Amino acid sequence: SRGLGDVYKRQEYVMNRHRDRFGKERKDTMQTGIRFDQEFETMPWHRVDAVVFDIGNILIRYAPKDFLEQLFPGDEQMQRDMLARVYQGKYWASFDRGDMEYEDAAARLAEEYGGRYEDCRRALTGWIELKKPIEEGWRTAQRCRRAGKRLYLLSNYPKRGYLRMREKFADRFEVFDGGVISWQCHFLKPEKEIYQLLIENYGLTPEKTLFIDDMLGNVEGAQKEGIHGFHMHEKGMMDRFFL
Repeated sequence: SRGLGDVYKRQEYVMNRHRDRFGKERKDTMQTGIRFDQEFETMPWHRVDAVVFDIGNILIRYAPKDFLEQLFPGDEQMQRDMLARVYQGKYWASFDRGDMEYEDAAARLAEEYGGRYEDCRRALTGWIELKKPIEEGWRTAQRCRRAGKRLYLLSNYPKRGYLRMREKFADRFEVFDGGVISWQCHFLKPEKEIYQLLIENYGLTPEKTLFIDDMLGNVEGAQKEGIHGFHMHEKGMMDRFFL
């Protein structure tokens, strides 16, 4: 697999070169992608040559309530407050977009809500070490690789959590050929630019590409750019489909 440094340099080059003309060359002929999970019972391998994976709840578990129960055991009020203020709060998208550091957000939250800085920072960063792999997603990635498909990542993910995850699960991620991550490119799914960057960066043919995500809106965003989608919304779906 390509080194992270090479991938990021290539992303920056493509982003700067194509920012003003993303998608213009394809717009006249591009067709909307289809939902494979609705159209087919099992994976039609001949239809694609690349499979793109989201990370959260596809490859790595993302469960804010469970994280907070571990970070603040027995303090249900704190768990509720931090769920609303941190994971569902106004700053989370800024982490994903790479526009804010956790320490800045912790200071702002403590000032806005009157809580302790240390508690806010713990809620903001503690989840990073609590992430666990989802074996079904990794089985699917290996099946796609054995079928000869190129594999990529496309995810909304904050810098610190992403880099630690890649370090912690380095051997697993070697199966991927590259990817586009929100903190580095400053776009978020389902914004069209992040899908277009993926296409341009890796020379993907949208109608020969499948994107797997647990959020329907993100799948639909990919479909608008001509990429086929798979909405993973039930445990066991990937195991049953990717045979």
